[in-house]
Amino acid sequence: MKFKIVVLILFSINVSMGQVHVSEFIRDSNIAKNDYNKLYFIDFWATWCAPCIHVSKYLETLQNQYSEDFYIVSLSQENPDLVKQFIKRHKVNLAVAIDFEGETFQKNKINSLPYGILYNASGKKLWEGHPAELKDYHVAKFLKQNTKKASVSNMFIVNNVNYTQTNNVYKPINDFEYLELESVAVDGLQIKYKQDYIELSGSLKDILAYSNKVNKNQIKIGFDLNKKYKMYFKYHSNAFKNMEKTILKSLNLTKEEAMGNGYVLVFSFNNAMLWDKHQINWGINNEKYLIGDTQIKADNVSLEDMMYKLSSILETPIVYNKSGLSQELHDWQIHYKYYDLMVSNLYDTYGIKVEKQISSYPEYIIKKAL
Repeated sequence: MKFKIVVLILFSINVSMGQVHVSEFIRDSNIAKNDYNKLYFIDFWATWCAPCIHVSKYLETLQNQYSEDFYIVSLSQENPDLVKQFIKRHKVNLAVAIDFEGETFQKNKINSLPYGILYNASGKKLWEGHPAELKDYHVAKFLKQNTKKASVSNMFIVNNVNYTQTNNVYKPINDFEYLELESVAVDGLQIKYKQDYIELSGSLKDILAYSNKVNKNQIKIGFDLNKKYKMYFKYHSNAFKNMEKTILKSLNLTKEEAMGNGYVLVFSFNNAMLWDKHQINWGINNEKYLIGDTQIKADNVSLEDMMYKLSSILETPIVYNKSGLSQELHDWQIHYKYYDLMVSNLYDTYGIKVEKQISSYPEYIIKKAL
């Protein structure tokens, strides 16, 4: 029998409208100077969310500009250990906390990342939207309009949760299992690498893009079919090896191939000299990718998976000859922010040639089977 002990630590008798329940503060702010502040900004994020990393750097600049009376907390609903591992590999100066049982994400109906909400010390919501749209003049205006202050410990209530057993995590029995999700707290595809299986959560479009190893815009699917799912595939099973076929059969769908046309990146691996898998070591069952402001690092990732991830970040189809490509695992460190630097980095480091072209590329049309 699984059970958990919840200890609620209250820092104030007066309950503020804006109190946020967190299970743990991973770190305090390295920038904010005061414990008592007029404004509090919650930055909703996830370790797998590439745009969130860029936003974090912007918010650090904003926090530096207003280091008094303004406090930013980056809030994740992921496993604390995963977030801690991420912070070890990626310099973070903002305060970081874990949302208590996804409560704040759900309460505010956060359905896309990154996202942010600004509160005053009384807990009144002053602003919300994409964090990059919160400008310095917004902060300056709200600081003038709001004089009351509240402490960090009054705004964020810590609920310590000690799990005495870890068997509350569902483990699939069959080679392939899935369930339709009524709602998902984040957009995009979330991938969890477990010891015996891989878990995919997201829209069917995102999941099929992953299974085909293509950009999601190459998947053409109607709104009525593009539902959100959680899917489990056991490693080494036929379902895992034939992921797309398994999904389509289970959901009674068909796939038609067509050709689109537009800007693509053409990759050539004729003289490639790829790294082995001993250059980076993040341990077993950890995240495969670390996406920073300008580069992406990957641990034990095949060339095909790396091309899929790079295409997702660049939001551009990548075209290459897949025939004869090895599924051998490699480590990677690739610059992606500036095109010319990416091209030179890939060629100098791995012998991979890249060229931007207007060309045709495959598209996959998903329909309900008759």
